[in-house]
Parts: sequence; C-alpha cells; structure tokens
Amino acid sequence: MTIKGFLKREFSALSDGWHAWYLLALHDIKGRYRRSIIGPFWITLTSLLFIGGLGLVYSRLLNLDLKEYLPFLACGIVVWTFILTFINEGASAIINSAHIIKQISMPILTHILRVAFRNTLIFLHSWIILIPLLMWYGYLTWFGLLCSILGIVLVVFALTPFAALLAVICARYRDVLPMVTSAMQLLFFITPVMWHPAQLAGLSEVIRYNPFVYLIDLVREPMLNGLFPAASAGLVLGMGTALWGIALSMLFLNRKHIPYWV
Repeated sequence: MTIKGFLKREFSALSDGWHAWYLLALHDIKGRYRRSIIGPFWITLTSLLFIGGLGLVYSRLLNLDLKEYLPFLACGIVVWTFILTFINEGASAIINSAHIIKQISMPILTHILRVAFRNTLIFLHSWIILIPLLMWYGYLTWFGLLCSILGIVLVVFALTPFAALLAVICARYRDVLPMVTSAMQLLFFITPVMWHPAQLAGLSEVIRYNPFVYLIDLVREPMLNGLFPAASAGLVLGMGTALWGIALSMLFLNRKHIPYWV
C-alpha cells in the first residue's frame, strides 16, 4: 500500500467511517452507566462535589480567597481530568480494540477516534458545571465561552495524534502503558492545576516547557478572563500538526505489525 492509499484509508474514518467510532463510543458510555438512573450525569455530580470540597479545603490551607481560587481550581481540575483520561485510555486504545482489529479490517484511527469522542462527551458533562459556577462569581462572558469551546477543539486536535502515537508504542511495548500512567501522575504536580503559576517562584522553566500548561490555558484563560490565549493556541496548533505527522508515519510503518502485536 502506498502512502497516499494509506492516508486515504485512515482519513476515511473521518468521512465515510465516522459512524463506526461514533456508535462504538456511545455504546461504551451506555455500557458504563447501564441501569443507572441519571447515567452520565453522575460525572457532573461527582465533579461538582469534588471541586467544591477540594476548593474549600485548599483555599484555607493556602490562605486564598475562595472567590478567586475556586473558579481557577474548577477549570484546572476539569480540564486536567479530561487530558489525563484521554491520554491513559488513548494509550490502550489499540490493545483494548484487539478483538475488533483481529476480525475486521478498518482504519486504526477508528479506534483512536472512538476514545477521543467518548472522552470528549464525558468531559462536556463536567465542563458544563463551570458555566453556572463562573457566572455566579462574575467571571464568564459570552466571548470567553466561545473562545473556550475553540480551545477544546484545539486540545482534542493535539491530543488525538498523541494518543495514536502512544497506542502504537504501547501495543508493541506493554511496559510503556504503566509508565505513561505514572508519568501523568508526576506531571500533575508540576502543572498549574491546583496552584497558580505565580506561586512557583524561581521555577518558571518548569512551566514554560510543560505542554500541558498550554492545553489547560486554552480552556481556562477564556473562561476566567474572557481573553483568547493566542500564544498558547499557536503552540498547541503547531504541536498538534507535528504530532499528526509523527503519528501517521508511525501508523504507516507499523500497519502490518499491529494485528500481530495485539
């Protein structure tokens, strides 16, 4: 198969084959909350209670004003949880779809997009609680809300090829999967999720070279300040474009090996 034919086949998952990952993602969500009364809205309720409890405790521990800290924490926690689950589940996307890969020939991107769409839907159930919270504290504007939605699109654009790249590597080397989980736990502590960048005096390089800072900034900055972070958007767009090139190259080089790895 030529590169052109490969790319046409893979990107058909976005055009002709979108119904496959769409229906599989919906099936995953329905299966997760089968026989539940409120279904996926358990995510909303859990996020609300977690953010409220954490905000009350940490605002007192850090001696911060709850009105300023709670919206900052809420945005950070919601977006970080989305990034964390997206990467962890994306890394195991090919492994978890082994039964399909062995029986049906379809683009590998179908399994990655299944994870991307599923996690985006689940994320929106948590993201929606930010709207009344920020309106209550007087932060949110319509322009900020629209910019935040654009930020979410850019985050998904960058995370999808990263998940595809990890999925191929983890399918070949199974030891990488727990390493990814451990690395994400470590990155949580050096990413401004629960603390403000200004509090990390003298360690600005840690923030500057942390790509997750810009992913969170794309969603949090518009909602808190009503401004679109153009610098972060440019970095994430460039990073996502580069990742797409690397991920597609990795898929092309290993397209014949993946069914045997799983």
